Amino acid sequence: MLGRPLAGMLLTLLLVGPLLADDAPPRDKLAGLEVRMWEWRRLRNQIDMLPLTGMIVADGPKLPDVSAFDKLVVDALREVHNRGADLYNTTRDFDGAFRTYQGGLVAVKPLLNHRPEAQKLIEDGLAAADKEPTPARKAFKLHETIEAVRKSLKDANEPPIKPIKPDPKPVEPVVEPKPKPIKPIEPDPKTKSKDPVEPAPNPKAKDPTEPKKTKEPAEPKKPKDPNPVSAKSTGITGKLTLKGQPLAAGELTIVSLGLAQPRVYSTAVKEGSYSFAEVIPPGKYVVIVAAKGIPEKFQTTTSSGIMIDVKAGASSHDFDLK
Repeated sequence: MLGRPLAGMLLTLLLVGPLLADDAPPRDKLAGLEVRMWEWRRLRNQIDMLPLTGMIVADGPKLPDVSAFDKLVVDALREVHNRGADLYNTTRDFDGAFRTYQGGLVAVKPLLNHRPEAQKLIEDGLAAADKEPTPARKAFKLHETIEAVRKSLKDANEPPIKPIKPDPKPVEPVVEPKPKPIKPIEPDPKTKSKDPVEPAPNPKAKDPTEPKKTKEPAEPKKPKDPNPVSAKSTGITGKLTLKGQPLAAGELTIVSLGLAQPRVYSTAVKEGSYSFAEVIPPGKYVVIVAAKGIPEKFQTTTSSGIMIDVKAGASSHDFDLK
């Protein structure tokens, strides 16, 4: 039972390692895991001291940048989330996905003393997951918790948006020439979309700048999936706007309805467009969106209220959140 949480903790430790200072104790005197834990505690103490430090002495050690550290935690949680999603969606190992999510959240919580809101989200999410009756529901609850923590850290480092002032009205009306008609954009035969912007990349797709993952040994065959993916499954594309304006960036997730074990699919939103790279089985789904400025009700499956009915063959669904 401790294997998956420990794996999540070690994964987070390895990702945080690059921010650590060079004055660590001799590595030949400590085991590898002990060195990582020593560095982890040292970095946490530095972060805790930031609010009490008014200035840094010129000859003293340089404290880590808070925004850079937050970004590292966001990236670490993304890696934990994607590994858990593979266990949840591909191998249907719901307990393994739950333990992976749980281990990652427990590992990063002590490092976020400078972000009490994020720590509160982790505490509440872990407590809520423990009350769920099945491993699948526990894993899905921690999936939502990880996304909420990542959004909280991103928002904490975003500069405030300045309101755009309307242009002053001209003293005299200016007669402008009639604009030339704009030719309609033909849909791209590959994406079925009229938007010339290329579809946003799948957050689970491999980043060419990241090191290749080591392949794990093959696992024994799992029992037959009670909800197999149909041969008529398809991908989905569409538009996403907030109060009539294209959403600059975010994440769109759909969750299947009416199945014993829900299916979860996520993709990125860029410049108001989204596209699922994997095939989506036909059926009914609830839609949730995570992004800056999105109302709270659209970020959970229980309050979203957005439903879609996916049919066989390519399909397009547009959403306007208000």
